[in-house]
Amino acid sequence: MIFLEQLLPLLWLLPTLTSAQNNVGCSAACPPIGYENDSSHLCPGSPVEESAATRLHDICHPAVLSNAKLSFSRFKQPGHVTVIANYYTGCAAGRRESGVFAGIAQRIHDETLGKVNFVTSLKGGGNCAQWAGIYQSDALSMGLNNGKKPTTQPLTVSDTQYDLRDSFFTSPYPHPSYIILDENLVVTSKSVGPCCGYVSYYDCTDDVALGLDETLTKEIYAVYDRQIDSLVAEEETTTTTTTTTAAASMAAADTATTTTTPATISNIFDQPSTVTCQSTTWSDWSQCSKTCGDGGIQFRYALNSELPVEKRPCPLTLPACPEQCVPEFGLSFEAKVIVSSGLDSPRDLAFHPTPGLHLGKRSEGRDFNPDEGEELWVVNGNSHDVTIVASLGTRAQQTISRKDRGYYHYMNNVTALSFNTVKGSGRNVDQDTFNYFAVCNDNLNDYLGSKEPNYFMGPTLYDTDTTSPNKAGKKNTVNRLGEDCSGDSADQCFFLHADMLHESPACIGITHDPEVLTAYGAVYWAFDTTGDNSGNGGQLVMFDFQQPHGPGSMDHSIASVRRYTEVKLFRDENVHAGMVVHPDKRRLFIVNPGKGSIVAVDVDTGRYSRTAREEYPIFSNRLPSFEYSIYECVDQEEVFVGGLKNPSGLALSLDGSRLFVAESGGRILAYEVETGALLQSIDLASQGYTSIGGLTVSPETGNIYFVDMNTNQVVMVDRAGFTFCTYQSVANPGFQTALAAAKAQVESECAGVSLSLTRDYTCQVDGTIPNGTLFEQVHTDGYASDNPDVQSMAGMDAAAALLANRTDCEYDGDLNFDALLLGGYYCHVCLPRNDGSSCDAGGSCSNVQWEGFTCDNEFFINVDESKGILVASSHYFDKTYDSELELVAGVTYRFTVSTGAANPVLISAMPDYLPVLTIASRSIEPSDAVSNGPILLKTDSSTPNVLYLTSPGAAALKLTINGGADASAWGLRDPTTSSAKSFFSATTTAPLVCAALTLVSFL
Repeated sequence: MIFLEQLLPLLWLLPTLTSAQNNVGCSAACPPIGYENDSSHLCPGSPVEESAATRLHDICHPAVLSNAKLSFSRFKQPGHVTVIANYYTGCAAGRRESGVFAGIAQRIHDETLGKVNFVTSLKGGGNCAQWAGIYQSDALSMGLNNGKKPTTQPLTVSDTQYDLRDSFFTSPYPHPSYIILDENLVVTSKSVGPCCGYVSYYDCTDDVALGLDETLTKEIYAVYDRQIDSLVAEEETTTTTTTTTAAASMAAADTATTTTTPATISNIFDQPSTVTCQSTTWSDWSQCSKTCGDGGIQFRYALNSELPVEKRPCPLTLPACPEQCVPEFGLSFEAKVIVSSGLDSPRDLAFHPTPGLHLGKRSEGRDFNPDEGEELWVVNGNSHDVTIVASLGTRAQQTISRKDRGYYHYMNNVTALSFNTVKGSGRNVDQDTFNYFAVCNDNLNDYLGSKEPNYFMGPTLYDTDTTSPNKAGKKNTVNRLGEDCSGDSADQCFFLHADMLHESPACIGITHDPEVLTAYGAVYWAFDTTGDNSGNGGQLVMFDFQQPHGPGSMDHSIASVRRYTEVKLFRDENVHAGMVVHPDKRRLFIVNPGKGSIVAVDVDTGRYSRTAREEYPIFSNRLPSFEYSIYECVDQEEVFVGGLKNPSGLALSLDGSRLFVAESGGRILAYEVETGALLQSIDLASQGYTSIGGLTVSPETGNIYFVDMNTNQVVMVDRAGFTFCTYQSVANPGFQTALAAAKAQVESECAGVSLSLTRDYTCQVDGTIPNGTLFEQVHTDGYASDNPDVQSMAGMDAAAALLANRTDCEYDGDLNFDALLLGGYYCHVCLPRNDGSSCDAGGSCSNVQWEGFTCDNEFFINVDESKGILVASSHYFDKTYDSELELVAGVTYRFTVSTGAANPVLISAMPDYLPVLTIASRSIEPSDAVSNGPILLKTDSSTPNVLYLTSPGAAALKLTINGGADASAWGLRDPTTSSAKSFFSATTTAPLVCAALTLVSFL
């Protein structure tokens, strides 16, 4: 097995490929250079948005304010100034400047009697006490604040969701960096620290770092003095006092202030309770949580911060819970086949939140009806693609399949998908990832078995929006050559990924987190089956893509990946494990196939323990802005539901009260979310469904849909007639009332303590600041120069070009295939299946570095109006054909027609355009006429050796098929006889194969 050693050839590529900061260096330009049209950047003159101003942040330092909340709106007061710093704990430059900032913060805060407040954030790992210890000791060692240790400033918030960074310092703005806000929370200054660009902590000397003191102090007092002057001027309207200097202005303001000593911040923040909770007096045991069956559990609580709650199984003997009836199953049902063709080992399915957004009214030369029905997306493991079922359940229903051009990496054995369905989140339009989806790939990055695994694999993110005005030119879909494929394109279209992370090889489940706190909403939870490769099961991994790098880039430096090593997950022979986050309860339900159970995890719990870079040395990026951490002490219920046999799919009812789980062998079971009690089950095995994968619920009807891998079908559980029904909850209201009251009392009387029935209160973590040597600090030269957008000509250099000549393609050879993708290769002799290309059968490809590839069996058909003839052009041969085109039998040819409605094109055995050709009493049937779209011609040895591309307004183009049959031997047949045979077959949905040739055309 090749592990880290196999990845090493790739690591030399990543440093220069993946730093968004490199595009702008250490420039303080705002917006950053190249991002002038991005509205998410907060620049001088801009006010802080209300949502960012009022959001509450947890203060973790100074200790006196631990558990207090910070809202920037509290600083929106006359004369006040707010200064915000942007650091990462793994960044050497940030560590160096944080001490200077702390010294400045304490000094100016004291000088201005609390009117200037400073805020920094903890992100990237560690805990507040350690981080504060670093900047406090550095401030002392550099002699700042008159040699006094900073104690009350700066205010440090725990920015685990990177909200401060993404609201105030949107990437790729450099770091360390600073923002100054005036009394109205308007940005007056945004700057980059003097240590930006230094590789090591000691490279940025004290003298360099201390340059921050002068520049920041000057900028702060420019704002502060102006505001004080304004305050004094207002007072002068009622007095005859005149002040002329800034010092006098400050003195006047200080005189008017009731506080005569440096102000504390108790008047700014609500102080947490100081009650010491050490009671050992327990409440009585509660009632049982269920009214039947095993009764569930009981709990008792105490006002004790170390152990506020205990629980035990219900000791009562209760009647068995009866199987009931849930609306999704009804009293009777039938399995209704929705899709029965075009699928290839379907693994999972999900409804698109905005039907028609991706395909529009026309795509790949085909008409769609975006206003009719829902839209269902299905992932296929064997064909490594996505099948889109448009206008589901209507007469206009049709399917189209689409993949990534680099499917052998980005969609290799794709096993699960999940959409961001959170509409109206209030996020900035240039940050919101609504309508994005992520896929999970069940492989170890083996390039379809052609390369020894290197484990550099994880979820891939895609933006499905190709029709909105603000996505114009984004290239969310492209043709083979990498050109935009949105709108009325006749080309075959491919997904172009928006981001990818690489920390969950052999992933079999993924789900989007519907949280609304992060700036981008790109948080997904994944089932990583490899874990630590010890053989002791897999783990839960959280992927926050944060700022997706977007189509055409390979920048993975802005993301957060967290491993929840205590959540043990086990696979079985199934290839899919369902996952879903309850939006209100904030609970993640996970199918655990190898244990026959469902795990429940409270996703907002868990604490940073340590960096994952040492124990899990394969990860996406080495910059400090990429967080890779281990989280521990998460609240979880290891067996929320047990006793399942080969569980697979999972879905929530529309109201969130019922959880549906599929057993691959044919059963679907409904459980109550509140109690985990079984409500009803149905058996589909007798109808032939014994390999059920993913489940989903229609957002319109609430009906359950599933995929069956062996039958290659999408099936709906159709409630027969109107047999709707209701059920009685088995939750005990007395238990729920007691639990709510206990939580309220503990949380109100014990500062920072919350009551949870799934928490291990003995679990402790000591979040250590990660070692700076585990991070690359800056990148300024190398493989792709400074440009992370490696899929562009700007990223090309000699080292990438040399990869074209590599032929060491062996399974265990030295060439790392990931280097080919990063180097801009979609067609290469070492890539799997037809050199990695998606040419139609029998075609050969040619790489166009950084752009895509061309195929020798693809031709583009147009009319040369000046000559009145049809012409075919080839990107592969870089040639135009105007009289004859030579083809070879045994190859499928793609003719992409863009002639317009006045010049439809068809393929015929005769040179004249005759949609129905009649000669004497004999006729043949040509292909359908196409004016904007593809015609596929599948040839073999029995195909006529002469055919024609014809159009009513242009001379025909002759097609000579070398190796085909003599055209004269095809005789013309009488169409009135029952034995008449069509030489050409065509359909708008799927190919019909004839013995001689197949033609597939789309109007």
